[in-house]
Amino acid sequence: MGVICGLGVISCMDEPQYSDVPAIEFDKIVFKDVKDATAADSLILSIKFKDGDGNVGIAATELQEPFNDKFYFQFPDKSFITYKTKRTDPNYDTLPAFVKPYNCTNWEVVTQNQKVLDTLYFELNPNYNNIFITFQIKDGTGNFHDYDWSQIYTYPLCEVNGFNGRFPILSKDLTQPGTLEGVIRYGMVSTGFNIIFSIRTLRLKVRIQDRALNKSNEIFTPEFTLKSIPG
Repeated sequence: MGVICGLGVISCMDEPQYSDVPAIEFDKIVFKDVKDATAADSLILSIKFKDGDGNVGIAATELQEPFNDKFYFQFPDKSFITYKTKRTDPNYDTLPAFVKPYNCTNWEVVTQNQKVLDTLYFELNPNYNNIFITFQIKDGTGNFHDYDWSQIYTYPLCEVNGFNGRFPILSKDLTQPGTLEGVIRYGMVSTGFNIIFSIRTLRLKVRIQDRALNKSNEIFTPEFTLKSIPG
């Protein structure tokens, strides 16, 4: 599974003035089925956005706070909290055990030449990504329920972000704030879409976040099946 991001027409305008908190709305969704079970299919979501100061997007090279992916914890002597800490220090025995899903979301196994050197405790940084996608499945009563990707991709093949991801910086110059609007085309690729969802009715819950960590409104796509949307 993975993501591919593209941009539609982006325009900078003097008027109208928009809020510095980004706003989004649904545009369209398509499904590209390659008809090959060994190749990845693509679910492509397009959303319209508006942002008053244009500070949306994260560069792929931005891996420091506030856009780092994990937080590690150290003692004053600079040593890390490890699984040994959990097992031997009563002050840390409430840390989660190395079991599903925590062996992916809170513990990092450090190896060298296929030998385990240590197991470090961490917490995920929710600000690592700037677009957040939740798949929801409709049940027999008409209600939608979140699909948890971490139940499928488990240790050691951890996948903690699902289809959350990053889109790049959209402004030509972040030092000159200005109104920005356009379309974000966000592609999600997987060999498992047809296997997992088949003829189920789905919808996506979506929001984005700007560089100041302002969260947009949350939107839902219309409900769909993979076969009911254009390819």
